[in-house]
Amino acid sequence: MLLDILIPIAIILGVVLLFLVGFILLKTALFSPAQKEVKPRDFPEVDSQSVAERLGLAVQFKTISHHDPSKIDANAFLGLHRLFKTLYPQVHDKLKVETVNDYSLLYTWEGKNPDLKPVMLISHLDVVPADEGEDSGWTHPPFSGEIADGYVWGRGTMDIKNGVIGVLEAVEYLLKNDFQPERTVYLGFGHDEEVSGNNGAKAIVALLESRGVKLGSVLDEGGGVIADFLPDIEAHVGAIGISEKGYLSLKLVVEMDGGHSSVPPQETAIGILSHAITKLENKPMPAHLEIIEFLMGYIGSALPFGQRLMFANTWLFGGLLKKKLAGAGILNASIRTTTAPTIINGGVKDNVLPSKAEAVVNFRILPGDDIQSVYRMVQERIADERVKLLPYKGEVLEGEAGWNPTSVADTDSPYFIRLSRLIKEVYPDTLTVPYLVTGATDARHYTSLTDNVLRFAPMQMTNGDLMRMHGIDERLSLENCSNMVKFCIGYIEEIANLPAEVDTMDAGDEPVFEEEINEDDLIPDDFEDEISETID
Repeated sequence: MLLDILIPIAIILGVVLLFLVGFILLKTALFSPAQKEVKPRDFPEVDSQSVAERLGLAVQFKTISHHDPSKIDANAFLGLHRLFKTLYPQVHDKLKVETVNDYSLLYTWEGKNPDLKPVMLISHLDVVPADEGEDSGWTHPPFSGEIADGYVWGRGTMDIKNGVIGVLEAVEYLLKNDFQPERTVYLGFGHDEEVSGNNGAKAIVALLESRGVKLGSVLDEGGGVIADFLPDIEAHVGAIGISEKGYLSLKLVVEMDGGHSSVPPQETAIGILSHAITKLENKPMPAHLEIIEFLMGYIGSALPFGQRLMFANTWLFGGLLKKKLAGAGILNASIRTTTAPTIINGGVKDNVLPSKAEAVVNFRILPGDDIQSVYRMVQERIADERVKLLPYKGEVLEGEAGWNPTSVADTDSPYFIRLSRLIKEVYPDTLTVPYLVTGATDARHYTSLTDNVLRFAPMQMTNGDLMRMHGIDERLSLENCSNMVKFCIGYIEEIANLPAEVDTMDAGDEPVFEEEINEDDLIPDDFEDEISETID
């Protein structure tokens, strides 16, 4: 009797299990079809040595930005402006050039059709400081712009005077070859990106807004072509930033009676502050998988099957994935608002109890969170009235102390699709992927002018190279020097000549191209066979 009951139950459970396994496998097969290769393209020959030499000259100007404008070395920035006029005579003869807030530059290249939305390429002139001492660890002096061992060395070769030089080289080439864009092309080079962009990019945006300018797209620095983007993906990955995380710095302040260290209270100002910081680090902001799942939807086919299965079925493996990604650096930063104590102060003498202890904690805010929600979460985690929470700068949260995440660019737009294809043409055998920029760029200031703010720096690099930015031995290979110019030439040729239909497209409309591209172009020929085999 019992057996008669158990057998049907076992059959039902077996059918449910088979259905579940089949469903998981089907979702895995459908999750991320392999990207199809693009057709080869002929690019003009570019003399990499010549480009490197001009970049090296730009590096020699110590255009270091400061929060206090009075501390800026005017001669460095104005000297760089004069260098551009010397190196790129066609650009300065045929384009309108304006200086904004003394040191930033705005170029206007009038298009043949003023009714079309303009497009814009931006970068920045300023760099972070570098130790110039003999014991600094630099192979070549950081402001020498020296060319050696197949690289041009110095501060700004990767971040991001190379971007400025690449754009100017491309425009000079196109002008010499009588190219005239259909759309007006703006070039914007801010002078204070490294310290917020408030006096550079923000001022350029305000100027364009005052003229009623609405842009079709903006391209700024961001991701590059990275050789080891993820540990389990062997292919190079071209990462296109479609949004930036927000930013918030909070000051934690504890004030208590001071006194002699020989008779300390049970809890000191430093102890209370340390406990508050520990609470924040031990209970990080909640993880969300939507962004990383979206990213993997583009390159998941290159992952080992087990990882692809998990990303395709986050409804089942979400908890496991969150734990796995939490210890994976940049991937952890892609799934949560991050917490980083960066400054701490307290005490003046080893035998004196400080009456005040302070720390600054920096948060990079994930889309979906905002300044106010992060502020509330910090209050809840610390839960100690003795710890005051103040904005690091300014008097209100919405200001210099921080900003919310930017809007997200549409990956179905012609601007994104054309950019993705161009990356594959310049860098063969590269996968492309949209991603969330975890740092801050000037691009965030331009979101009021267009919905299509994209971030990509035409450089091929490794994760090790990324550590050179703002670090020791920043350098750019000669191959990168030529490829970045080819990329900029191709980008301007394509984006500046997009048809009028692009300006009237709504979200979800089919892209308009001279050569039609549709979803079938993104799916390999044997993809249906792969699905069938997986189901079988």
